[in-house]
Amino acid sequence: GRRPGSSFTMELVPAQVFGVRASLKDHIWYINEQTVLYPAGSHVVVSSLDQKLQRFIPCTERSEGITAIAVSPNRKLVAVAELAPDGEPATATVYDVATLKRKKVLSAAAANLATREFACMAFSADSKGLITQGGSPDWTLLHWHWEKGKLGAASKQSTAPIFQCSFNPYDSSVVCVTGDGVCRFMRVTDQLLKPLPGAMGKREPQGYLCHAWLSEDRVVVATDAGDLLVLEAGELKAALNSAPADGAPIDSIAAYSKGFVCGADDGMVYVYEKSEDGKEFYKRTKSFRVEGNPVRVMSLATSPSEEQLVCSLENAQIFVLPLSNVEILKEEEMNFELLTHSFHGRAITGLDTCVRKPLVATCSMDKSVRIWNYQDMTTDIHKTFNEEVYSVSFHPSGLHVLAGFADKLRLMNVLIDDIRTYKEFAVKACRECQFSNGGQSFAAVNGNSIQIYSSYTCENLGNLRGHSSKVRSICWTRDDSRLVSCGMDGAVYEWQLRDFKRASENVLKLCSYTCAVCTPDSRLIYAVGTDLKLKEIAESNINRDFDTGAIINQIALSNSGRVLFAGTEAGTLRLYRFPLTGEYAEVRAHSAPVTRLRVSPDDAFVFSVAEDASFFVFDLRDKDGRSAQLVRESVAFAEETLVTRSDLEEKTQAMAELKQKVEELTMQGEYQLRLKDMTYSEKLKEASDHFNAELEEAKREYDMLMQSRDTLEVVTLSSHSCHLLSLARHKALPTSTPTNPPPAALAARHLDLTTCITAACVLHAYICLPLTCPSIGRVRGQAEAA
Repeated sequence: GRRPGSSFTMELVPAQVFGVRASLKDHIWYINEQTVLYPAGSHVVVSSLDQKLQRFIPCTERSEGITAIAVSPNRKLVAVAELAPDGEPATATVYDVATLKRKKVLSAAAANLATREFACMAFSADSKGLITQGGSPDWTLLHWHWEKGKLGAASKQSTAPIFQCSFNPYDSSVVCVTGDGVCRFMRVTDQLLKPLPGAMGKREPQGYLCHAWLSEDRVVVATDAGDLLVLEAGELKAALNSAPADGAPIDSIAAYSKGFVCGADDGMVYVYEKSEDGKEFYKRTKSFRVEGNPVRVMSLATSPSEEQLVCSLENAQIFVLPLSNVEILKEEEMNFELLTHSFHGRAITGLDTCVRKPLVATCSMDKSVRIWNYQDMTTDIHKTFNEEVYSVSFHPSGLHVLAGFADKLRLMNVLIDDIRTYKEFAVKACRECQFSNGGQSFAAVNGNSIQIYSSYTCENLGNLRGHSSKVRSICWTRDDSRLVSCGMDGAVYEWQLRDFKRASENVLKLCSYTCAVCTPDSRLIYAVGTDLKLKEIAESNINRDFDTGAIINQIALSNSGRVLFAGTEAGTLRLYRFPLTGEYAEVRAHSAPVTRLRVSPDDAFVFSVAEDASFFVFDLRDKDGRSAQLVRESVAFAEETLVTRSDLEEKTQAMAELKQKVEELTMQGEYQLRLKDMTYSEKLKEASDHFNAELEEAKREYDMLMQSRDTLEVVTLSSHSCHLLSLARHKALPTSTPTNPPPAALAARHLDLTTCITAACVLHAYICLPLTCPSIGRVRGQAEAA
């Protein structure tokens, strides 16, 4: 938004947000296999996992934050409910997920409700109906024909909180509502939400935290005591014996084709499948723990193909479980992976950037310090400590960080994969620390005094005393010769570091200052505090002040001197035209007070963190959409990193040992290969000799068979010859001969006898003739002709 009448030419465009609002009911959804949707700060984030890009749906201008989210069954629409200002009705806005364009705004004013929020929402199966559950004091359920913006029916549920409402996915005329002691089914008509019969039997009322539809008439309901209740047609059928029932609440349930999955306390996720046993409707098949995260599982969602299950935890971490492989996963192992990055789980208290690397350091009340890369939009290093961290400063080189812990101030090295302390200072609960612009020294607030140390010798160079209350902000001048501080005592001091004495001062007792900065030329100081004014101070005097209309917690100047950035108590960011004219542009960012604000050295990015544990990276652009990055002599970011000698020696030794193992394995492999070659050569020789012997034996058998065949042919031909000779003998000596045979008969008999004798002689010659006779062919031919 912009202040009326302004003509501001710069704008902040969200580039990336790290964090999630895990306190909302059912706050994470799959749009497709590679896109998830969730709230962060005062935005709804549509995150593309494969492209590593984010798109944003910001809250409306007067909104005070998101209260509920619902995605339609066809995954094309998202409804966003927002908290309205005091005295105004709650609103819910329907957006197109593909274009992020607003399609319809629904207001509780249509039902004359006084509630400021919708606690939960749900789309009907055809995505044309929408129910919104109003919050206190009425807790009224509204049914909308949202495309027409028409209110269909309303029904007051109870005076107790309602946690979830949903449509029957098989029958859009049936609605289920669960809450504190409330489990109710209703039928939707044009003007009425009619209660349906149902009962919980003799069970005492409980807090029914969530539910899921498993079939057309079956619903599973989870309680605040860890019970799982199965209802059919509104009637209680069974309480599952395999439910956790450990007194810890079950906050989320997701149905899928085989049954359902529920998330409980201590990072536990339970998988239930349909049971063939008539006594138990569903049996628990697997249980998994998100290791290192002993917190409640607040929201679950399955991907469209049911291959993945996304889990959002109470500490703002988002994990993924391969749901399609649960049958082969081992319960004792860590089967979850981070969806994208690890986020801060509690209020972020510190933020700083460096010059030589595209890195940002943050710290949080969750006892962690994290290093982010704003070029790759990734987490480089994350380390958790034993104490809460209140402040952090990044050395210009990007090789060191200074962090104020509850017990001590620690100077640490940023290693390749670790953040390691190398010097501690006896400064407890240091809430402000800052390296000088040159990095040769740093300042740390210790109560109402400021201590100056050398970054290299860690020697205390001097102390700045004068504030009568806690110091809230410190800022080095561009040349590091002076330091500006402000505190809760209403004092703004400028210190000369040559002699550690005050150079100028301005005290306003009625104001508790929160932040002060100085211009690049060190002539002007700008300060903000609880009096809702932005002051310009020069030479101990307030030159001008501007009404802000809101408490501003943090301010930062761009390095170009063109823009002053401000972070408000409401979580918004402002861009003031500089030099100041009072005009500003305002953008939605966080859902809680801004705690830190920084600008990248080239003015291309603006970083902000807040108490809602979200970390925003904004692109700074002009009115034409071009980057506001400063044009300087091109200097590439440093790629060097720190490695300790001991780590390097360990890695070198490990590499040498691994190399030796590789060589040993190579030698062993070669030896085994030679042995196998010898073994197989011997086996091959044996097989070859055996087959050659068998071949020779087969040849001998063949020759013997051929000889046998030739002998058989000779015997056969001899028998034929004998037969012909006996035939000739028979014809020559008939048994009865006429005394005077006719001449023709005598001639015929003479011819038959001659033929038989001739054939017998030829066969005899054919048999007896050696095969080597040169005239074998001629003789055989004559024999065949005969």
